[in-house]
Amino acid sequence: MGNALSCFQSTSMVLDPLNTNANAPNFQCHEAVDWGNLEALPLSLIFDKLVERIDHIYFSLVCKNWYSIAKFNYQNRQVKNNVLPMLMIPKRKCRTMRCLYGISTNTTYHFQLPVHHNKRLCGSTHGWVVKMNETIKGTCITLINPFKNHVSIPLPPLFMPGVYKHARCYECNVHKVFLSSNPTTSPHDYVVVAIYGLQKCLVFIKAGQFFWTYVNVDYRGFTDIAFYKGLVYAVGRTKNIVSFDFSNSKDSFDRKNIMPNVLSSGDAVYYTDRAYLVESLEGDLFLVGRRLGFPDDDNLPSSGTEEFEVYKLELDLQSGKLVQMIKLDSLGDNVLFVGDSDSVSMSASYFANCLQKDSIYYTDDFYEQVPHPYPKGPFDMKIFNVKDGSFSQHCPFRSWFKRMPPSLWIIPPFQWD
Repeated sequence: MGNALSCFQSTSMVLDPLNTNANAPNFQCHEAVDWGNLEALPLSLIFDKLVERIDHIYFSLVCKNWYSIAKFNYQNRQVKNNVLPMLMIPKRKCRTMRCLYGISTNTTYHFQLPVHHNKRLCGSTHGWVVKMNETIKGTCITLINPFKNHVSIPLPPLFMPGVYKHARCYECNVHKVFLSSNPTTSPHDYVVVAIYGLQKCLVFIKAGQFFWTYVNVDYRGFTDIAFYKGLVYAVGRTKNIVSFDFSNSKDSFDRKNIMPNVLSSGDAVYYTDRAYLVESLEGDLFLVGRRLGFPDDDNLPSSGTEEFEVYKLELDLQSGKLVQMIKLDSLGDNVLFVGDSDSVSMSASYFANCLQKDSIYYTDDFYEQVPHPYPKGPFDMKIFNVKDGSFSQHCPFRSWFKRMPPSLWIIPPFQWD
């Protein structure tokens, strides 16, 4: 306990959790205080001041008493359902690690994650990250838990007829990977869904299966996935939306095995450069469209995000059809996080001192510039206000981000075993 508590005190995490205020009073810790046996009330007050998940983890490591307080707060209060995403960013002068950035306090945590900083990750879901490799057998996806001894789950090779051939771009052949649940807590009951290939088609596999099941390639052009009310929903750039039920599928190598249910065939008039699906705090499904600016010269990269549009989807859950899309000019209590990770919503009221209301926090996930997908960055990481259309910053661009793959949102897991 001594070392952990000394570390906790030395970083001023008790009264100034992240030591971000240089003008804050300098509180002195006296050796006579029995920090390990503080009563539940003051410990809970301390815990309430810690917003970032990593600080919760540090708190629980001090001693058994502090661990029990953290566990109680997670199991008996709404904190367990309100965990702020953190940014996984490149670590300066390190090619084998990444670190975490807390947007609530603008703090870089020296919590080293064994993930190569110069390799693109094609997903962040349930505390896991996803990478891909080109092997003799084909394109292989690996699930990695960087918070649990770098545990990894290799998946079978993918069959992809249309792919990026350039050496710098092969890692973009798998666009995004999603998990229905956490493999750590549900090792035999999770589904992996991927968007793959130049045509951005869909494929999925269940835990324990040896072959991928391919959705009919006539349905393509997707940019995001959502697991919603027992089905998988996929959306594309023209607001084309499909759903499918994987519950009765079997092992198959037939690329035309699954025919999705078409909710909306899309309309090129409503083209967006990225589309996302986010389940709201109220249980609705939001469609988020993102438009980028481009110079007249097609060989130049994107100049960044110009605007977002958010729609609430009204679905007929019996027929599976889309009734209508309602454009929103306010997100209510929802604050959205989008990028190369799962698209999620956080509560503006719960994080009133940390998040901007009616806003979308986004990372740079536009990689279709070959042969150098990120010549300027990735630089496009900001906050967009849905009400007034303004932009602000959530993470300053660092010089060592240049030509690096994008940072992405991740929610560090907190397990009680």
